[in-house]
Amino acid sequence: MTIIPRFHRMILILLISLISIISFGSTYPISHFVDEEEPKIILPGTYLVVGVFEYENNAKKFTSHVEKKGLPAHYAFYPHSGYFYVYTVSSSSAEQIRNAYEEVREYEEFSDAWVFVAKDTEVVNTVETTPDTDDVQKPEVVQKITEPIPAHPVIPATEVMGLEERESIQENKSKDLNQRPTMYVKFNTFRYSDEKPIASSVKVVEGARSKSVGEVATGDVFVVDKTTVLDSALQITPYAAGYQKTQFDLPLNISSTDSIWQLTHYEGDTLVMNMPLQRLKKGDIQVMYNTYFYGNSSVMRERSRYEIDQLVNTLEEQPSMRIKLHGHTNGTGRGFIYEFSPESKNFFNLIQNKEHKKKGVSSTKLSALRTETIKAYLEHKGISGDRIETEGWGGKKMLYPDDSQLSKNNIRVEIEILSE
Repeated sequence: MTIIPRFHRMILILLISLISIISFGSTYPISHFVDEEEPKIILPGTYLVVGVFEYENNAKKFTSHVEKKGLPAHYAFYPHSGYFYVYTVSSSSAEQIRNAYEEVREYEEFSDAWVFVAKDTEVVNTVETTPDTDDVQKPEVVQKITEPIPAHPVIPATEVMGLEERESIQENKSKDLNQRPTMYVKFNTFRYSDEKPIASSVKVVEGARSKSVGEVATGDVFVVDKTTVLDSALQITPYAAGYQKTQFDLPLNISSTDSIWQLTHYEGDTLVMNMPLQRLKKGDIQVMYNTYFYGNSSVMRERSRYEIDQLVNTLEEQPSMRIKLHGHTNGTGRGFIYEFSPESKNFFNLIQNKEHKKKGVSSTKLSALRTETIKAYLEHKGISGDRIETEGWGGKKMLYPDDSQLSKNNIRVEIEILSE
């Protein structure tokens, strides 16, 4: 066999391959041909979509989840809507899209997969759904181009609509997201009286097992793996210094009958939960849960700064408020400590030298010194010392036995509201 016939055969094979691609549509996702260093973009074409996400990281995770189910999965950004689309197939072949839909609908989780056509940066609906013998929707491709429709299930955040319409869209959106194994939540807290935003830390607990699921700051996205939670709802407890500690329940599958319904809305695929907080009132006492001290010391740890600054903000907003700080330790006794120095202002910096070391200090004195450190910091931030009283109790008011597993909770500082 000579070289020329081999060359001719190679040309023939290439021509057949090109004809097949033109006739039947490429089986590669359209974004396959985009430079890998550039963001993947939805190009004109037909897609079988299984999810739409506001955040790329969530789209990546859901793409991986779909792949683990045994389906091909890709995601790309659609500039027209500003969202990331997760899809299983993109093709110019109606038959290929139909076959892919038949395969995807075998998975109950993806039974609401839908087809949309991106053309000239507009989304157009080219699919009509008709029930088959199993009363399940399947796509029927129509050649006619209809009016542009918004990309399902995107809800424009700035769109003005009536309450009934918003509730209808929210309920449909929640039905879609309830079927997913992963839940994305963002918590916001605000003051009940005037709806002013408040920065706070939020604890998430599974009540059935009294198990901590995690803690997150307001404004950050929190991811919940619903497959690992035994309870039907999570207990959400936001905390901000100067505000009452309140617990909210968050159902893992939200419906319009849940009381939490009015406190939630969606931003893309993320559920946003808005929680009102009430100010502490005269006579209220609250533990400063996020204020920590070095062991055998009256110096605060750096991570206490966030909560202490919250207290500063509260006192600045309410100039007539007066408080009393109560210090507590675990057990009684005497020993050496490293103390806070007003001269060096080492509020969060432990200095272990002879000048800062004191011997024979009682637990009552230690607890009092810790409250004095907080008071000094508040004064440093411009709060008048006349508004702050302090008292140390040592181990006289322990919450648990000093040798129990919960004894660390005895070490605490409490805020008492003397006047509003």
